[in-house]
Amino acid sequence: MEELRTKENMSSRGEGHCVLEKWNSCACELAVPSEVPEHAIKKLHIYDFDNTLFATPGPTEQLYTRELLNLLTSSVLPNGGWWNEPEFLRTAIKTSSDQPRRFSWNEEIVKLAERSYRAKDTVSIVLTGREEGKFHELIQYALQTARDHWECSPNEFRFNAVCLKKTSMSKYTSEYKKALMQDFLEYYPSLRELTIYDDRAHQIEAFKSFFRSLDLPSLQWFAIPVRPFTKSLPREQELKLIREMVSENNIQASSSSKKFDLAWTPKQIGYMLNMKSHRLLSMEVIKILRRMRGRRTFKPKLYEYPMYIPCAEPGKNIPALEVVKIWSNDGACAESEEKVQRTLQEFQQQQSGRCMVRFQVTDLAIVPSTHHNKKKPLEVYFRATPEPNRYTFSLFPEFIVTGHFYTRDEIEDIEAVTNRLTNSKKAIRWTPLDNAIPIKTSFEQFDKLASVPYIHD
Repeated sequence: MEELRTKENMSSRGEGHCVLEKWNSCACELAVPSEVPEHAIKKLHIYDFDNTLFATPGPTEQLYTRELLNLLTSSVLPNGGWWNEPEFLRTAIKTSSDQPRRFSWNEEIVKLAERSYRAKDTVSIVLTGREEGKFHELIQYALQTARDHWECSPNEFRFNAVCLKKTSMSKYTSEYKKALMQDFLEYYPSLRELTIYDDRAHQIEAFKSFFRSLDLPSLQWFAIPVRPFTKSLPREQELKLIREMVSENNIQASSSSKKFDLAWTPKQIGYMLNMKSHRLLSMEVIKILRRMRGRRTFKPKLYEYPMYIPCAEPGKNIPALEVVKIWSNDGACAESEEKVQRTLQEFQQQQSGRCMVRFQVTDLAIVPSTHHNKKKPLEVYFRATPEPNRYTFSLFPEFIVTGHFYTRDEIEDIEAVTNRLTNSKKAIRWTPLDNAIPIKTSFEQFDKLASVPYIHD
């Protein structure tokens, strides 16, 4: 790496630490260490914002079909999708102030950042891939909101600069961050340590590759992965913002083909697997398919989350009294009508996790889907047994873990899957698992938001 700077940079050195002003995006956050000579700066500490410092909300995956989720988070929408829409972050920042226990900062990383700022030989910055024009005021607002909540002194929870992606920079966040680091390394040839904290594994690997390419044997570098720190927005707030984003998309869209509406898929009632159980069964499928096919790199896709044990086919209900019996775990439940109605209301409010039911998964079956091809997964079924002394019910003859794929608001292969579940003892060829797998489920009902054709024109 060349240590010579351009004449412009050389002439600006006299102003002191001007590289901070060059990259800083939030005027109120710039804190030039004017009392420290540039040659005394030995360390550069860089902190990512989203999911590293702050619990930034992402879309709640189980609310949307995979097709809609991919659309909402893609850059094809006129506003750039979820991560380019300021309202989601603004709502989270406001909630972090109103309800600090729901949205918060990563206290461990905040403490490290404060230590970095206090060190006289260290420059510390926030570095985020969010667009400067759209988000610099929001990031500044987030930092100030945190200081107000913690009643910080003027020098607490500060950084020397807060840097967002400028319009002239690469659209790829890792490239933009590497460009900034390159500039800081050239500006401060005295640097002996560079540490960057980030939650995204692929970016950490990109930074490691970048550091290895530098011809700076005197520089110690650390690319430290941070466990993603995130929380979802309250359900109704999230859905409201999604509908507003889609409405704005339809106003801005250049053609009808780029417009879409939203619709709920049919209600599904049953025992929903939690994330851990979903992963356990997914790993079991991968292990068995690799063994069957002899391909260690085979990675099949499974049903959209959640996989579940259905009590009825999608769009259908089970008797109300059976809902009450499962909810109360009482097969002889014959209490008052008031109790029945109250229980039904709790169930219909989708209070996730309120009614836990454990099963043992003992058998597996893999069936080619009617629509199976290289891009679409196989149908996978697991036979399960409920825990002893637990009241359970299903309109199907066995308790079988399954799931669905969606196209728009339609469930693919719904008739074929329903037929297999109805006639499982004859229609499904089971393979016993080496060991039974314990899973946790929650008795509830769910539906998903899907994209459907726009029909208002």
